[in-house]
Amino acid sequence: MASRRSFLATALAVPAAGGLALSSTTDSKPKTAALQYRVLGKTGLKVTGLGFGSEAVSDVSVVRQALDMGLNYFDTAHAYQGGNNERTLGAALGADRQKVVVSSRSYVNDRKVLEAELDLSLKELKTDYLDIWFLGSHDKPVSDELLTFQESAKKAGKFRFAGLSTHKPWAMVDFIKKSRFDVVMFPYNFAMGSPHGRMHREENRIEAALDEFQKMQLGVVAIKVMAGGHRRADAPSPFISALRWVLSTPQIHSCSVRMHDREQLEENMRAMEAPFSNVDEKTLTAHLERISPVYCRMCYECEGKCEQGLPVADVLRFLMYADGYKRFDLGYENFKALPASARAVRCEDCGQCSVACPNGVAVRKRLLEAQRMFA
Repeated sequence: MASRRSFLATALAVPAAGGLALSSTTDSKPKTAALQYRVLGKTGLKVTGLGFGSEAVSDVSVVRQALDMGLNYFDTAHAYQGGNNERTLGAALGADRQKVVVSSRSYVNDRKVLEAELDLSLKELKTDYLDIWFLGSHDKPVSDELLTFQESAKKAGKFRFAGLSTHKPWAMVDFIKKSRFDVVMFPYNFAMGSPHGRMHREENRIEAALDEFQKMQLGVVAIKVMAGGHRRADAPSPFISALRWVLSTPQIHSCSVRMHDREQLEENMRAMEAPFSNVDEKTLTAHLERISPVYCRMCYECEGKCEQGLPVADVLRFLMYADGYKRFDLGYENFKALPASARAVRCEDCGQCSVACPNGVAVRKRLLEAQRMFA
């Protein structure tokens, strides 16, 4: 496998595969940006590399602007905003629904609840079918009962293509090979695959999973592409560079990027005005150094290491929602869903933390912040 550095050098010289056309314009107006289209694996769907992650949007006009700009992939989940997000997206798409690709997902493990949520998703989105429906956030093999339901719902025409979302793509490769998924969704960003990062083993297994998914002709959608959303007023915005980094990866067909308002939408569109460059790499290198003490790269090297049984990576992710994404409600909701024994853990009771992050996260400090914030 070619190194990340050699790939980036090549990517600067030629456009990526899949119909990618990049503009060399320096005009900052978002409508001048050249849209990037890629085929979503064996689905045959032609989607924009930049997908509209509607998780936090509540303004219909933001979705309408995204449509006007040419974005054609819109992603949501039944749990977002207590179901209101699907309702907002359905109202915003209106008659244009047939012109775009829409995906949603459910995070439950009960078959009856799963069926009810899928039907409600269709109702709220004002559509007879979804283009992609994901079984959401599974890091271990899914039960046969859920797989059987997903297959039957697909045959019934409730959605066109079956998806799976996971935080551990490398751990799910064998399971996915044995199943009938069309699309896979997982976190992927410069901090996880950066040649400047210290987790080369992590980089290799994520890249290896990407190669396997490509062999299976799976559609691949990246999430969490901004590496936590942390931003400093006294430093250049890293988000355009972060998005360009992901778009420079040909195995990634689209990204579900959170867009709360017009400002975020227009900033993300500007990422498509030029390919990933040396300037972007310098920006991300500096940003990675700044966020290393606070950003969990989800390598899961800490799994099972806490003497009190705390799921460290999960709690750090919930804190990221609150202080990175500025979504306290999302972090709090996820924290409260933890088992009571995990919620009761207090890191201040330990004299010394048994967890050491290989990427430099100040684990004990971050866990204390999460417990003070949520518990």
